Amino acid sequence: MAPTSLPDISSRFTFRNWTQGGFFYKEAAGELGVPGQVKKHRDEDAQDDLRGDSGEHAGHLIGIQFGAPGGVENMGLQNPNMNTYAPRRLQEVLRGHGASFYELEMKWRKKLLQKPPSRISVVVQDKYKVGENRPFARWVEWEETTPDNKKQPPQVERFGNFNSPQQMEAMGQSPGRATNNGNGGTLLRFRPRR
Repeated sequence: MAPTSLPDISSRFTFRNWTQGGFFYKEAAGELGVPGQVKKHRDEDAQDDLRGDSGEHAGHLIGIQFGAPGGVENMGLQNPNMNTYAPRRLQEVLRGHGASFYELEMKWRKKLLQKPPSRISVVVQDKYKVGENRPFARWVEWEETTPDNKKQPPQVERFGNFNSPQQMEAMGQSPGRATNNGNGGTLLRFRPRR
């Protein structure tokens, strides 16, 4: 039987925003809690408000499964194919199954659920152009402390938050086909100059 009251660790996460040059940054940081063993905080109203009719996800910088707050301070508009697996109908256009950020979260989850567990601390930054409400890039640095208390070197991953076919459909645009197999445009072969 699952415990009725899981610990609330949301206060261990920090959030900050700043502008530098022509860019706005939104950052979340903290040590991840073990999924299923910490209280989840979802703010569906904040997600709906941020997402609107954009076709995008109101994705969390640090997932609520890890105990992070669910409010707007921890969200950004995110390509849904980065946040989850892409629908089969889009996999040819995207040239893969997507889910790049989701797969990183699943990697963390696996390490936290192993017996004995690792500890994982993360810093996640979304980068926006000043005046825009959708980040175009996400930078993640994470550090693992193994069960035998050894700190691993920090790892850095970068994710492009490109416009999605779902966003284009929501805006009334029709995404073009990306490959000849989809009867799209002709693929050009680039030849080196002689």
